[in-house]
Amino acid sequence: MRISATAEYGGRILVQLAHLAPGAALSAEQVSKLENIPRAYVDQIFQRLRRAGLVESHRGSQGGYFLAQPAHEITIGMMMRAVEGTVFERVCEKYASGEHQCSHTAGCDLRPIWEKLTTLVEGFLDQVSVAQLVSGGDPANRPGSAPGGLAGKTGTAEPLMFARPISQLKRSF
Repeated sequence: MRISATAEYGGRILVQLAHLAPGAALSAEQVSKLENIPRAYVDQIFQRLRRAGLVESHRGSQGGYFLAQPAHEITIGMMMRAVEGTVFERVCEKYASGEHQCSHTAGCDLRPIWEKLTTLVEGFLDQVSVAQLVSGGDPANRPGSAPGGLAGKTGTAEPLMFARPISQLKRSF
């Protein structure tokens, strides 16, 4: 899994806004300088975050951007969907059509692994709020986290079982 620069910058922008005092705002120019992100890129990310309802803006000399919701209500999963369109690329859907159509759709031994990984990653990122990042706590070490910090959507610990043959993994899902 690769985290794009857009996702990294989106997270950093939200954290900057979460540090603001109530009623304060940051301009795109200020964010660009604080985070060393090209201004045009900051504008694009703000546009996506605004469309998703995660940030709002005010115009004028004292204007700028601020969080549209409390930081504890905004998750990294929400940010990823806003700036990337998805949290985790669905491997099997990537090859569902087009020139490179997957010939293993029926009875694929890898599909359950990719689906489980998607569920784990999305579940974890949907539980990590911007407020947790700002507070300096490690969201991966909260109660209910699985080894390595990956928790399922239920919040229960589910061990990752990669040391078994694929045929056994398929049956465990």
